[in-house]
Order: sequence, then C-alpha cells, then structure tokens
Amino acid sequence: MSAKPKFAERFDTIAMFRYCEQCGRCSSACPITGVNGFNIRRLVRHVELDLIDDIASSPLPWFCAACGRCEDACPNGIKILDITRTLRAIGPEDRFPKTPPCVQACPAGIDVPGYLRFIARGENDKAYQLIMERAPLPGVLGRVCTHPCETACKRGEVNAPIAICAAKRYAADRAGDLSAWISATAPETGRKVAVIGAGPAGLTAGFYLRKKGHQVTVFEARPRPGGMLRYGIPRYRLPEDVLEKEINQLLLAGIQLKTRHKLGVDFKIEQLRQDGFEAVFVGIGAQLSRKIELEGSDLNPVHWGVEFLTQVAEGRSIPMGEKVVVIGGGNVAVDAARTALRLGARQVSLACLETCAEMPADARETDQARKEGVELLYSWGPGRIIGSDGRVRGLELVRCSSVFDAQGKFCPHFDDTKQTIAADQVIMAIGQASETAFCQDFCFRDDQKDLPVQGGLIAIDAETQQTRARGVFAGGDAANGPATVIQAIAAGRRAAAAIDRYLGGDGVIECGIRKSEGANRQPYDGRRERGFAELERIAVPSLPVSERHAGFAEVELGCDLEQVTAEVRRCLQCDLEICLAREKLAAEAGG
Repeated sequence: MSAKPKFAERFDTIAMFRYCEQCGRCSSACPITGVNGFNIRRLVRHVELDLIDDIASSPLPWFCAACGRCEDACPNGIKILDITRTLRAIGPEDRFPKTPPCVQACPAGIDVPGYLRFIARGENDKAYQLIMERAPLPGVLGRVCTHPCETACKRGEVNAPIAICAAKRYAADRAGDLSAWISATAPETGRKVAVIGAGPAGLTAGFYLRKKGHQVTVFEARPRPGGMLRYGIPRYRLPEDVLEKEINQLLLAGIQLKTRHKLGVDFKIEQLRQDGFEAVFVGIGAQLSRKIELEGSDLNPVHWGVEFLTQVAEGRSIPMGEKVVVIGGGNVAVDAARTALRLGARQVSLACLETCAEMPADARETDQARKEGVELLYSWGPGRIIGSDGRVRGLELVRCSSVFDAQGKFCPHFDDTKQTIAADQVIMAIGQASETAFCQDFCFRDDQKDLPVQGGLIAIDAETQQTRARGVFAGGDAANGPATVIQAIAAGRRAAAAIDRYLGGDGVIECGIRKSEGANRQPYDGRRERGFAELERIAVPSLPVSERHAGFAEVELGCDLEQVTAEVRRCLQCDLEICLAREKLAAEAGG
C-alpha cells in the first residue's frame, strides 16, 4: 500500500499551527485533559511534526468532546476542532464510533441528537415522530425513563449531561394531532398476531406489528391497559391522562384490545392457534411481589409492595399507620415509601440491604424521596416483624455487611449487629415475580409438555425473544426479568421484528419520520459561539416539597420553551461530529 499523503499536503488547516506558541492554554481549558492520555497540547505538537498516523491511532482525537473550550482559550485562534475531526476520519476504522454514546446507551436506540435538533427548531411533531420510530410512548418515557442516555452523554465530560428526558417530555407534551400518521399502516398482510399483556412490551410489539400490516389483538387480564405503567407507577410520576392519551394513540393504528382476558383462566395459547393466530407474543409482566418467609409477616397491617401500589392505583382505601417502614431498595420500594407519605403516614423509613451507591432504585427518585422526608436506612435487612395482639409494633433489623459475593452475584451476608425500630405498618417490597403457571399446561410438542421456565422467567432466545414453542415469543419482565420501561419497550420491539420475519416480512420496524427528511443532516459547520462549553444544564421545575403530601399531583412540571431551547442547544451533536470527520476527509481528498 502507498503511504498516506502528508497531513500538510491534504489540509490547509496545518498553516494555522505555525502560530502555535505551545503556551498550554488549550490543555488547561480542556475539561478532559489527562483522561487516558488525552492532551490538546500534545495533539498540536504531533500535528506540527506531521506524526499523523501516530496521533490518529492514539486516544487523543477519540476522547475529544468538541466543546470548543480549547479554541476559546487559544490566543491565536487556531481551529483545533478541525484537526480533531480530521484525525478521527483517518484513524483506525474499528475505533471510529458508529453511533453517538447516547444512542448506544438507549436500549431502544432512539435517535437522541436527531430529535433534540428538531426541538431546537420548534418542530415538535417531527421530534415526536422520530422518537416513536424506536419507542411508541414518548410522553411516558419523558416522565419515568431511567435515562441511561444521560449517563452516557458526552456533554457530561464537559460539565453536565443534556437533560434528554426532559426534552423528550417537552416534545411529547407539545406535539400536535398526529392521529392520521399514527393510524396509517402498511397494506394488510392477512396474518394474525395475538399479544398477551397490554404493558409497555406488549403495546410496543402490537403497535409495530400493526404498522407492518398484520392484524393484532391484545389480550389484557386487567380492566384497563397499561400494565405496571397504570397499576405500578404512582400518578405523581405518571399522570393518568398522559398514559391514556398515548395508549389510545397506539390503538388508533387498528389494534383490537380485549380486556379482562387472562391467560390460563379465560383462554390458552393453543386456543389462540385454533382461532387462527399464527404468532403469539407473551408480555404478561412481573405484576406480583416476590415473597420471603419472615417471622411476623402475617401480622396486620403488612403489605407487599406491588400489590400495595396496585390497590392505590385502583382507588382502594388503605388506612395508613403513623410510622411506616418499607423494606427494599428498588424502585417499587421507593414508590411505596413516597406513596405512603401521600396517604397520610407521618413518618416513613426505608430499609435496604444495599449501601447508597449500590441501591438499585433510580437515584433521581431516591433523591426525591429523601427531600419529601423518607428516612433511608442503608445496609439493613429485615430480621423479624415484632407484634402483639395480631398487629405490627416494630421491626427488628440486621446489619448487612455485604450484598454481593466476589463474583458480583446477589449473596447478602449479615453480621451480629441488630436494631429495633418502632413501626405500626410494614410494606415488603423486595422484588417482583411473574405469574407463569400457565406455562405448565401449554402443550406444543409431543415430547415437551410445558413452556420452559428458568429462574422464574419464560425461557427465550435473547436476540429474537422466541421461545422453544413454534410461533410463540415472549418479552418484557416475564422473560427478560424485572427491568425498566425502556428495556421492556426494547424487548417488545425486538419481538416485533422477529415475529414479522417469522410471518414472512423483512423484520424492518421503522414507522417514524425518515432520517433523510432532515433529522440527522442539518446544515452545521461545527463552529459554536464562545462560551458554549460553559452553558449550564437547566434545573427542571418541580412541585414544591411542601405541596406534595397533599395528594398525587405530578412532581416534575416540565420545561417551557425558553428552558428547553437553551438545553437542547447545549448538545454536542456527536452524530454530526462523526459525519463531519468523514465528510471533511472526503471533501479535501476530492478537492
């Protein structure tokens, strides 16, 4: 192979480096100098010496966030970002990012930079459509998603990640009437699919399959659709009108919904096959509490987390004691604690095995619980519930010295330290379980009389969500394990693609606005105003703590136009940085 042309011969930008004084201001200004060998000053020096292959294969161009702080600091106005992008383009292909970190981190692969740009331009309808291409419940996700995209956001290396979840909610709340677009489907295929469970996984699978032209019927055991979105997540996090709006939108595509139809009670999978359904998706969720044997758990009043939240969602009256203790460290436990406060408990404590850093609940929700007055007791597990005359009087806690073993598996270890705290009500929220009894009498093969269950989960192929039964797929909490809403949506999407292929389709699940319409190809030259790196993340408005205990009013209030515009303009547009690096190389080479 012939040697690469010298950098100076290919790019005029090198001429600027004759003015470099090696003063080091760029490196001092860079927010990630020192991370894995990244140093702007060293990059400039290597370019001066034409050590391009050396620098392109190093961490230097790859860790750059393109925030422009180095250019702001340079006394001679050297366009350092142009060099960084070019080096990325000529660097090793296997190190070149295919997609931005936020998109990679999202289980559903939502095009985050694309819809942020639409919001910046005031095109909320297009932003909403682009989100729906990968996840059909934008307004729900904008309120309850654990936003792994924000954790991965490269802007966090500069100062703070983009408030992506808040932006998603803004677009969802302000999108216009998209009923015509949502109801439009591909030509009818004549193939019938049954979806069991109207939770996030089932609704997602049903929606995308219907958009592909298949006939879809959703069977739901409860009186209303939504699954844990309706019966598990409290209204102060997810208002009912938001949930109703988005579920009804999905049904506009022509999905038939049958409520009060419980698998294993009102029908069986074999019966669905006899009725002409060629494929079945089982998304029954994990709508039961995981229970343990604990002395005193039969006392009154002892509640179990999932059932407690379900009863509240159904509007049942649950008298609350003055001192309530919640056991558990997950989101259900935190929701139960905050709900108890809203139901009138004067003092609520939450005891969990984990330390603060290990606690699996969303840190955002845990922080809100603390602000609202929930006492958090870390590294304590339940020893026994103390009572007299059949009623709860207190709780004995045992110190948990470690939660996980050397291999990282859940294996709590307790020492001899104990404490007793006063309580007149206990809520056990130590995990979730699925109702899989129906699997035992599902016959699909002569030599296999049941649908395999492993560890309490329906056994599936992780890539296709397909079970060992011909034409039967499963996903969401019942097959993938209790997880987040976005993970359930991603599972439903995977299943929809696999079912479409099973029915003879191409498995391409795309229903939103095309990228060629502008989502990822906005005019952009990489230049930003001075001070771009210093732009701070907005504080999302919320209901004052003093007003929260009075009821179930939504806590997070959302952003206004000025706030969301300022926030989305903080985006580094990593997808365009990727495009620019490649395009600059191609343009210079072609010129």
